[in-house]
Amino acid sequence: MDTRLPPCSLPRPPHGATEAALADAGPTPELTVRTPRRPDVPRLTDAGQFAALLDRQLGECRRYGARAAVLLLEVEPQGDGAQAALAGEAREALLQALGARLQARVRGTDVVSRIGEQCFGLVLMSAGRPEAEVVRARLHKALCGPYGVETQRLYAVLRMGTAVYRESGMSGRELVQAAEATLHGASTAPQAHSHPPLSAGAAPQLSLVRG
Repeated sequence: MDTRLPPCSLPRPPHGATEAALADAGPTPELTVRTPRRPDVPRLTDAGQFAALLDRQLGECRRYGARAAVLLLEVEPQGDGAQAALAGEAREALLQALGARLQARVRGTDVVSRIGEQCFGLVLMSAGRPEAEVVRARLHKALCGPYGVETQRLYAVLRMGTAVYRESGMSGRELVQAAEATLHGASTAPQAHSHPPLSAGAAPQLSLVRG
């Protein structure tokens, strides 16, 4: 008994019908790959909170023998030319723009926080003194401006301090104090103001934090 199936006898489409159907369907839609947006820079009340955040990051360094460095940035927003120092909405807009630019210039593994009113803290993971100095120089060029806020052309006077895990201290508090010590005298412009150093027995409240 022959159990083979009969050959398929489905009708074939007319010549050119397949091409016409594809043409009617329109162009093939392009595949859009969206890069995940990094969250906004978290804002901390004071340097004590930043020291606590830093301690959590240092836990990884202690477990795995990793390196870490800390950068503190104090920002003084400035207008263009002889314009006085900024205040109000323009000042806040510049600080937010600077924070976004700072976060865009570092790696996803690094930690950026805004401390108080006009300061930022950056934790560089797997980084030592040489890497921290390279990042510091690059951020100096990238963050000073200009910034376009409405019709104004704004700039930022920066002071930056650096500390390195183990070399400068073992705890978040020690690293924050060491970074602040190098912050004094680290102004990128003569308009910056000096601050007294943080005493060894004081609470972890940086003199650089305002508001």
